[in-house]
Amino acid sequence: MASKKPVNRPSVRHPSHNHPLRIFKSQEGDEIICSGCELDLIGQAFKCTKKDCDYVLHKSCFDLPRETKHKSHLAHPLTLLHSPPYGHSYTCDACGQYGSGFTYNCSECQYDVHVGCAFIPETVKREDHDHPLTLVYSTPCKGREDGAMFICDVCEEDMSENLWVYYCKECDYGTHVHSCAVYEDHQPKKGGGEGGRGGGGGESSSAAARMKSLMKAQDEMAAMEMAMMQAQLDAIDAAGSYVGSWEPRRRYYW
Repeated sequence: MASKKPVNRPSVRHPSHNHPLRIFKSQEGDEIICSGCELDLIGQAFKCTKKDCDYVLHKSCFDLPRETKHKSHLAHPLTLLHSPPYGHSYTCDACGQYGSGFTYNCSECQYDVHVGCAFIPETVKREDHDHPLTLVYSTPCKGREDGAMFICDVCEEDMSENLWVYYCKECDYGTHVHSCAVYEDHQPKKGGGEGGRGGGGGESSSAAARMKSLMKAQDEMAAMEMAMMQAQLDAIDAAGSYVGSWEPRRRYYW
C-alpha cells in the first residue's frame, strides 16, 4: 500500500527571522505573545515552520513600514529594527518601559519607540474626566527651571519629563500613555442605581488593549487578504516555484 505523500504547505519569508513562516490563526485563550510588538497575539498571524521555534508575528507586525516619519521625532525618520540596537533590550522613549522585540529607532539620536506605541491614538477618553485627552510627546513640566515633576493624575507617580502623556490642557490633567490611559467603552451600562452607574459598567482597557481590539476589528479584512495570499502561494507551489522572497504590501492595522 502506497504511503501518503506529505503535504508541502507554502511558506513566506520575513527579514526578522531566519526560518520560513506559515499563515497561522490564533484562537481565543491561546496566550501567545507576538515576537514583534510583544503584545498578545490576536487574529491573523505568521508562525515559524520549525516545530521547536515559537517565533510568531501579527500580520500587522509582518506588514509594518520599514521607515516612518513620526510627530514625536521630526528631526529624523525612524527605522524599523527587528531586534534591540543596544543588546538584549531597549527602553521605549514613549512609555519608559523596556522592550526586546521590534523598535522604531533613530540611530543618530538613540531614540526608540515600541512599534505598539508608535501608532497609539492621538486622543482618548476616560470615563472620569469630562474632556478628551490629547497625546503630547513630553510632559507639560519639560523645561521648567524650578525642576517641578509632572505627576500622573491616575496613579500619582512622578513622570520623566520626556515621556509621552495623554493630557487635558484645560484641566491640567494627564496620564501615562498605557497603564493609566483608559478608554471609555460606549456599550450601554448595566445594572441599577441612580444615574445608571450601577455595578457591571462598561469595560475599559489600556492603550495597549485598545490597539489589540482595533486589530481584532480588522480581523475579517485581514482574513480575506490572507485567503487571497494563500491562494496565490498555493498556485506558485503547484507550479513548482519556491517562495523565497515574497514582498508584503506595506500596511498595518493599528
